[in-house]
Amino acid sequence: MTNKQYVLDISGHNGEVDFEKVKAAGIYGVMLKCSEGKGYLAPKFKPNYEKALAAGLKVGAYHFLRSGWTTDAAKEGRWFGQCCEGLRLELGLALDVEHEGCNWDAGRDGEPLRATDAYNVVNAFAQNVAKYGRPELYEGKKLLLYASKDYFSRFLTDSDLQAYPKWLANPDKLDFDKPVQMLQYSWEGEVYGVEKAVDLNVRYDKGQKVDSAALRQEPGRFEAGLVPAKPESEGPDASESQPESQPGPLVYRVTGTIGEAPVDLRVEKE
Repeated sequence: MTNKQYVLDISGHNGEVDFEKVKAAGIYGVMLKCSEGKGYLAPKFKPNYEKALAAGLKVGAYHFLRSGWTTDAAKEGRWFGQCCEGLRLELGLALDVEHEGCNWDAGRDGEPLRATDAYNVVNAFAQNVAKYGRPELYEGKKLLLYASKDYFSRFLTDSDLQAYPKWLANPDKLDFDKPVQMLQYSWEGEVYGVEKAVDLNVRYDKGQKVDSAALRQEPGRFEAGLVPAKPESEGPDASESQPESQPGPLVYRVTGTIGEAPVDLRVEKE
């Protein structure tokens, strides 16, 4: 059976993040927005990186692509490589390909990119990131590609690109016939320790095809105590009946039932 972990992708849109609380809520790791274009470094990237590592979370980084031209993609790759050089990024590095960023429908002087153009852009980016101590991103095709089903279906179709692992943006929970390494299933997650709504992802230890029915059962809320809340379709979570005040900082919490009797086990720090 394929193992999976829950991962957040974090940017400045999420407000303040307490990574210790995120860890306590059962989150495995975070993908942090690092850079954008040819010279932008996200102000919170380095502080968030340090805090997430200190909290015991696995960390990865992503770059928001701004171009549909190969020469510009190479420059963006070098910038991303410089920003991540020497960092411990166990969840890997990802290229974020979105219509809002690079608009490949009109990315070549108003004309859409062809599949060969997209192939050249991705490879130029990967080849240049790899120069900063990460040869596996290009030589081993380990760069994670983030895109929607639409972009994977219309642009990222070259057969040689299929070796790169996929991170699918899929909040609509659509079927997808290609294996994915990570799947973004919600843009409106509620997670203990994150000030604003956050993107929720499941990460697999090997590529897995999308099961839309199973995806609809993934939790949309992660609370204190390592117990993700059930989807709304499954009814209220047992934790809703718990008192609001806590006797101390909560470290672990397990809720459920034995027979018909409710169970709430806690371990708290003095």
